[in-house]
Amino acid sequence: MKRKRQKKSDRISELPDHVLLHIIEFMNIKQSVQTCVLSKRWKSLWKSLANLTLHHSEKQKSYICKWFVSQLLARRDNSLPLHSLSYEYDNAADCNKTTLLEVMEYAASHNVQQLTVIVKLWTIKDLEFPPSIFNSHSLTFLKLDFYYPSAYGCGKMFPKSLNLPALKTLYLSGLTFTTSNNGCVEPFSTCNMLSTLVIVEWYLQDDAHTLSVSNSNVSSLTIGSAHLCKQAGNFKVVLCTPKLTSLTIIRHPIFSAPSACNLPFLEEVNINYSQFNYRNDHLIPVSWLQLLANVKILTLGFTTLAKMLMVLRNNDSMRNQLPCFVRLKSFKLDVSDVTISNERIIEMVAYLLQDSPPLVAIDIIRNADLITFRFEAANMMDRAIHLEDNGGGGSHVDYN
Repeated sequence: MKRKRQKKSDRISELPDHVLLHIIEFMNIKQSVQTCVLSKRWKSLWKSLANLTLHHSEKQKSYICKWFVSQLLARRDNSLPLHSLSYEYDNAADCNKTTLLEVMEYAASHNVQQLTVIVKLWTIKDLEFPPSIFNSHSLTFLKLDFYYPSAYGCGKMFPKSLNLPALKTLYLSGLTFTTSNNGCVEPFSTCNMLSTLVIVEWYLQDDAHTLSVSNSNVSSLTIGSAHLCKQAGNFKVVLCTPKLTSLTIIRHPIFSAPSACNLPFLEEVNINYSQFNYRNDHLIPVSWLQLLANVKILTLGFTTLAKMLMVLRNNDSMRNQLPCFVRLKSFKLDVSDVTISNERIIEMVAYLLQDSPPLVAIDIIRNADLITFRFEAANMMDRAIHLEDNGGGGSHVDYN
């Protein structure tokens, strides 16, 4: 007697909705929507997605992307809030303003918690952000990253103030900060939950001369710019961030170090300038020395350190500015973009840290390799150098 064939059960489809949604979130958005053809069980499942990633590449036709995004947002279950939405548009020559605004407005109207927008705005000249983006009580993470074809173009206008009471992380690139009557820009003071702030490729409106980062809760701050480098030294950054513990300065040197009196808890500083192109911008790295005197962890780019030492060695009046790093525990030097001997690196580091504590860990970052130095005496310049293989492509240097 033939055995009766047992009907195979669809064990995956029997899983709870939240498990299936978690699975399809690992797919790209097109594949997630295509699951609707699998069975009745899957037909409307994608409409409940709480995390949307919309990424348009240059290989995709823009009108197809526009249609797909519009249909996706229209057919999604509008009764459900969004947890995160990420919109990235790589086609610089054909960015659609209507789609961009539709995405941002949809996110704001559905109480999104995390919003990421990365767009090349080569063809959009008159973009105005939806006010709802900057008046959201649900946003905890906001990244606005815009790229322009001209290094000295004008970024999209950023509001004078924000109403984002739940915001904890803010990343801004390619934006122009709106000035007040006193020529000062101060847009962050009302974000009471903000702890991480990143500002790169920024502009100041018209004749503004001061960017004020005033926030009582920010603990991590990154500032970098390439657009104001022609006016290096003419701009001022004021930090009123009493809880700041980590500070990173990158790109071009356009402003001198702020006062350290408002930074009582600053422990970690990273300064890695990429280029020095204008008159007197080589003096800017030296201005940071007094602020660095009390940090515990210090990271410098090679070019930054080289400019510091050049000024200190060639200018008698500035030579006394070399501080004693009384709290320093760790120093890192990034030499990834230069070709230089270990002996030369040691000489430069030893000069900078000649008055540092007797035991400081030194990490030299050279692309993928890491060279670790242990200085066990205050007078490092007089010590012998012993190099030995430390495995993994790195080296270990002892001063004994």
